[in-house]
Amino acid sequence: MPVIAEFVLGVMTPQQLPTDRLPEIAFAGRSNVGKSSLINRLLGQAKLAHTSNTPGRTQQLNYYRVWPDGKSGASFYLVDMPGYGFAQVNLSRRKEWARLIDQYLTTRETLSGVIHLLDLRHPPQPLDLEMSGWLRHYEHHFLTVATKADKVTKSKVPEHILEAAMRLNLDSNDIIPFSAETGLGRDEVWRWLLNAVSSAGKDNKPRWRK
Repeated sequence: MPVIAEFVLGVMTPQQLPTDRLPEIAFAGRSNVGKSSLINRLLGQAKLAHTSNTPGRTQQLNYYRVWPDGKSGASFYLVDMPGYGFAQVNLSRRKEWARLIDQYLTTRETLSGVIHLLDLRHPPQPLDLEMSGWLRHYEHHFLTVATKADKVTKSKVPEHILEAAMRLNLDSNDIIPFSAETGLGRDEVWRWLLNAVSSAGKDNKPRWRK
């Protein structure tokens, strides 16, 4: 049975967050890193999440409800967050995003995991290092995914993964190369995602709190 998914709402304030307590997987990364393209490839719907060549297009928490086994089965949310590091968005708007994202990532009890995206073509940038360290500090359950792997010569992919792992202080086996064009890494991301969702809520508290 094919995956069923639909856009539910865009959240701009904490008061707008869903109250149905479904598990949530958030997507974090720099502007234009390919969050929307990754979501579309995962869900098999080319235009579900709006993609753009213009950085900063996602300006809210976009919620997509997913039924991996059809609408007769359990569901969860994928949450596309605004990209970080886009300087051309005005300062007041960036501060609003920062407050919303910080509150969401530190207090959202239904957040079951975070997928942190990097652009495989380039070494991790300072804000990527900061985000990775922040996720570990708060003990989030997270996966690092290196996007745009099809833009890197195939023989160079392991080299780029190793460099990213060294900069992020991660095991290279914990970084998944991904391509929205070819589907590389899709199955691996799905396995991690479904495992994160299936283990959500068992202790009735955020995964990163002891």
